Amino acid sequence: MENFIGITLFSVINAVSCCLYFETIAPKREWRQGWIGKTVILVFGTGFMLIAYTPVPPYIFQPVRLAVVTALAAQMYFRIKPLHNLLLSILFCCIYWMETILTASAIFMLPDGMAGKMDCLGEEIVAGLHLCLMLVFRYKCKKSVHKLMEMRWERFGIFPIISLVVIVALIMLPWDRGDGALENQVRLIINLGVVIISLCAFYLTGNLLEKEAEMHRLRLLHEQTKNQMNMYHNMQKNYEQQRKYLHDYKNQLACIQGMLEEGRTKETLAYIAKLTGGIRKSADHINANHTVVNVVLNQKYQEAGEKGIVMTMAVNDLSELTISEEEIVTLLVNLIDNAIEACGKLDQNKIIQFKMMLEEGELILAVRNPVKEPVRVEGGKAATTKQDVLNHGIGLLNVEAVIKKNAGTSVIRCEEGWFSFSAMIPISA
Repeated sequence: MENFIGITLFSVINAVSCCLYFETIAPKREWRQGWIGKTVILVFGTGFMLIAYTPVPPYIFQPVRLAVVTALAAQMYFRIKPLHNLLLSILFCCIYWMETILTASAIFMLPDGMAGKMDCLGEEIVAGLHLCLMLVFRYKCKKSVHKLMEMRWERFGIFPIISLVVIVALIMLPWDRGDGALENQVRLIINLGVVIISLCAFYLTGNLLEKEAEMHRLRLLHEQTKNQMNMYHNMQKNYEQQRKYLHDYKNQLACIQGMLEEGRTKETLAYIAKLTGGIRKSADHINANHTVVNVVLNQKYQEAGEKGIVMTMAVNDLSELTISEEEIVTLLVNLIDNAIEACGKLDQNKIIQFKMMLEEGELILAVRNPVKEPVRVEGGKAATTKQDVLNHGIGLLNVEAVIKKNAGTSVIRCEEGWFSFSAMIPISA
């Protein structure tokens, strides 16, 4: 009974460590039955108990079965690519076995009597040490490590595998407290050296991956901003063409008058119907006394209408806006495109409420729309539900960057089936 309690406690501690590790690195899967997602610790723990109650295989297979159990359970509960999952599971085993080496080395250096007592608690000490390390890892890296998941970092995956092989080889070497004490001390130094070198290499690799991810993110930010400005210039050309078309209205009236004078009533009516249809399609629905705002809002209003989305707008005179054209395009295109995309997933109640006003020296910007599924808001930011976490978060990152650059503040909420974004940006005179 005592053995069962010890194994159960050991398995639960390791299961919690696994959950902390993968929750920090990868987003959880969404389940229709919410209770399934809460069984993750149970599944991890069951896997570790199976390992504990099965015969101990040769050394080379001990970390293999641990990595396999960890990877299978993680694949069930986390949105992660299989290859990434396998490499991360091997890395998890490397860290665990490094802690095993450190613990065994520390116990070996104790006097014989104390070492015998501590040796019985070796696994529990390792499990507790591993749990503490995962808690620190989650606290330090929770906000930044997700962005690494979309990087092509498989080329770094060979390092955990090599480290694991070396560690297993070291553990396979026998320890003898009798003869050959000097040899054991040398072996102890070698083991500790391998562990320290491996930890340093892990740290440097992590830094390299993080810098690479940041560079990739900046490239995406630049590329998206460039594409949005190109889109804006195309929209501006269309806008100018539409204005020229409306300026020709007097000529169209003269043509209609001539047709009526000739008695061509039916042809005139058909011509008027065609003309008014084109004018209605080209008409400006929003005029904020700001060319860029007019172009973007009118185009997005038309796009929403074509998709069956009702878009209500509240704007006032924005002629005193001092924000650059590029920043205005970034704000409006990203926010409205997100709202249009969310409404496109709905079967009904497709509504976008938009507000952009200058009030008392501040720009008030707000977008509100219904959502099919609640949006998780973490740390004041919307957590994407898409697989491509890095790429699909770029739009809101651009928006936040513009707001921060202009000393503004923003708030994101998702309540009662409605997602809302609001921002206040001071406008310099």
